[in-house]
Amino acid sequence: MLELPKPSENALVPDLTALLDVLFIVLVFLLLSVAVQVNVMEVSLPDAGDNGSAVSEQTPVVLSLMYHDDHVSYALNDQPFSTQETLMQAVKHIEYVSPVFIAVDKHVPSEALVQLLANLSQENRSIANILIERK
Repeated sequence: MLELPKPSENALVPDLTALLDVLFIVLVFLLLSVAVQVNVMEVSLPDAGDNGSAVSEQTPVVLSLMYHDDHVSYALNDQPFSTQETLMQAVKHIEYVSPVFIAVDKHVPSEALVQLLANLSQENRSIANILIERK
């Protein structure tokens, strides 16, 4: 068995265990109480009307991309178009204030979606939302 040396009465060695515990607690308290600057992004939401309805009630424009028989077909508000060029000709006649939603079948190749987004960007159209259909 391990025997510890017996303390001599002449040796005055202070026990620092309690002091280290207190210093550690103070250090943790100071670290947790330091004021941390939080970066906050301000968001301004549109006001609602008197009866709580939305201020702008414009009908959204829905561009649909469907994929079947290895071919991408397009639609504008349920009106079918055979090519993207004819779709973009129809988009040019729509008001710029109408929000544009894109509904995409999940099987549509990403190349067709990227081309449509590039064409809409050339027309200075902003996209409100991209919806992915699982059908």
